[in-house]
Amino acid sequence: MKEFRTDQIRNIVFVGHGGAGKTSLIESILFDAGETSRIGLTTEGTTVMDHSPDEVKRKISISLGLGHAVWRDTRLNIIDTPGYDDFHGDMLAGIRVADGAVLVMSGLAGVEVGTERAWSALQERGVPVVIAANMLDKEHADFHKVIDSARRILSDKVIPIQMPLGKGASFQGFIDLFTMTAYSMGADGQPKEVAVPDDARPEAEVAREALIEAVATFDDALVEKYLDGQELSIEEELAALKKGVMQRGIYPVVMTSATHNTGVRRLLDTLVVCLPSPLEAPKEVAIYRQADADIDLSPDSEKPLCALVFKTLSEAHVGDLSLIRVYQGKLEHGHEVYNITADHSEKIGSLFLLQGKDRQEVHTVVAGDIAAAVKLRGTHTGNTLTTKSYPLELTGIKYPEPILAEAIVPKVKGDEDKVAQALHKIHEEDPTIRTLVDSELHQQLLYGMGELQLAVVVDKLKRKHGVEVELRKPRIPFRETLRAKAEAQGRHKKQTGGRGQFGDTWIRLEPLPRGKGYEFEDAVVGGSVPGKFIPAVDKGIQEAAERGVLAGYRVVDFKATLYDGSHHSVDSSEAAFKMAGILGFHAAAEKCRPVLLEPIVEIDVTVPDDHMGDVMGDLSSKRGKILGMIPATGGQSVKALIPQAELYRYSTHLRSLTQGRGRFTMKFSSYEEVPRDQAEKVIGEAKAAREKES
Repeated sequence: MKEFRTDQIRNIVFVGHGGAGKTSLIESILFDAGETSRIGLTTEGTTVMDHSPDEVKRKISISLGLGHAVWRDTRLNIIDTPGYDDFHGDMLAGIRVADGAVLVMSGLAGVEVGTERAWSALQERGVPVVIAANMLDKEHADFHKVIDSARRILSDKVIPIQMPLGKGASFQGFIDLFTMTAYSMGADGQPKEVAVPDDARPEAEVAREALIEAVATFDDALVEKYLDGQELSIEEELAALKKGVMQRGIYPVVMTSATHNTGVRRLLDTLVVCLPSPLEAPKEVAIYRQADADIDLSPDSEKPLCALVFKTLSEAHVGDLSLIRVYQGKLEHGHEVYNITADHSEKIGSLFLLQGKDRQEVHTVVAGDIAAAVKLRGTHTGNTLTTKSYPLELTGIKYPEPILAEAIVPKVKGDEDKVAQALHKIHEEDPTIRTLVDSELHQQLLYGMGELQLAVVVDKLKRKHGVEVELRKPRIPFRETLRAKAEAQGRHKKQTGGRGQFGDTWIRLEPLPRGKGYEFEDAVVGGSVPGKFIPAVDKGIQEAAERGVLAGYRVVDFKATLYDGSHHSVDSSEAAFKMAGILGFHAAAEKCRPVLLEPIVEIDVTVPDDHMGDVMGDLSSKRGKILGMIPATGGQSVKALIPQAELYRYSTHLRSLTQGRGRFTMKFSSYEEVPRDQAEKVIGEAKAAREKES
């Protein structure tokens, strides 16, 4: 296999809205580069990148995919990412290790929700972008609408470097604005030079003038030459274009039809010419641990190793594959490396170049390259591989916080441990999937980015791990508290022959301010309750408070005072006084006007201006209290306090309400009293559940 130098490598991530044709475009790229013998189709489940059973079943990209193609003596490491928001984490992982990006846009829809999300992530990371206007052969496709929406919503630096020949079903090729040459596409994808149509030439000349004016600004010598009216050579124009792209001052647009393999070869030319190699990309910064200082890495294979694990894949009969981007130094088969994140050493086994699910073994991975390592036992996504003698650590991948929670219940009792182990494996592959065992409510919670993602998890559990589960609505961690002060006797007396049980307490309960928790006071005088039994009374009260008064939820924010009682010299014991404490608590609590509390969360919803009214009204209908709003990127940020019980599957609801453009985060705020009608419903459900269990 041919080895490529660092300057001959391009690490390119493909991003965009779900359904814009990223995977199909990569299929045509692999075909034109000679990596495959035919172009697979997502509708038939025959593409290189979407090869998992979940992707084949749903006909969408679910996980990050890795491939490669050689074009013009340059190897393109291709990172295919999902476009659906539920799998946003893998898109961020792909962007984290890319030096350049292809933003794929639908010729039918232009800028969509996923386009905006991908664009924001690329801008935050500072990645140079080439835009592919895809599906231009579809009926109602409109290249000019794509350009207009991209300039209006993304950037006014979006510049076409081609003009279409034909529109919609009559789309047949393009006019190259650098050479003012027209090309039509044959069935083999090879461009064939044709005459520029007379009716298209005036518009093309205006577009060429705008393009040359834009690229010339990135080279002072070219600006002078251009202003003097001198002709610029194609080499000068392309060199200036590359400068503009790398400085993110130009976002060139290439037109394609992936399914008909139209314009794909010219896209490949553009990627090789315009996007940076690892040598040309901005320096990656690492922390040098021995000096606790930031240093700029150099994509030099002879320097100390520094590499990032950006994705973990779990494959049957192979084990875990760690996808690795080498920023400095090199990875070699059989060499030992140091995982500084986990603080342990790993021996590098087999190394592979991936082409979807297919693997090609390599011995060395040079600086700037991407490959997969097999069976790194203690290494996880986001870890840095380096050397002990020169320890360097990279910033990991910042994943979004999961926003949907479901209770996960095994269908077969006793499968809980198998489910927990399987979910740990799934988390390794997708860190946006998280789990939590809530011991208070006796449920295991599964967190994710949306319903589709969690449905995929359920399928994986059955197919890959042999366990079946159900997703249910999570229980809400209600609380109970007291609103009045009261006293009562708790007396436990039991005689069964022989030594009996006797404990007698007088207990006073009173409310405390919200958040103060629990306090216990020993106010016994005269030894009516011996000191050795008082801790047992305290323990009994706390145990009773855990089980609640109204609906079985923990009682909080109250003070209990033991102020009197009596004992028996023979029959009294710690167990008897613990029971007396339980009885005294219940007797007093019933007089204290107990109420139900519910968790309130602070929610921050980012909403486009044209959906603001709908979202505000919806929050109010969910018993939300609007705190205010401030301008945010793409609209307004609305802050509100809202009961947690009202937010089940809110992510899906918000997407529907805002056509997918709304986003939100939330965090716990406080507990507040539940309205009477809501409280009666919760208490009634709890009572019915207890009766069913008994």
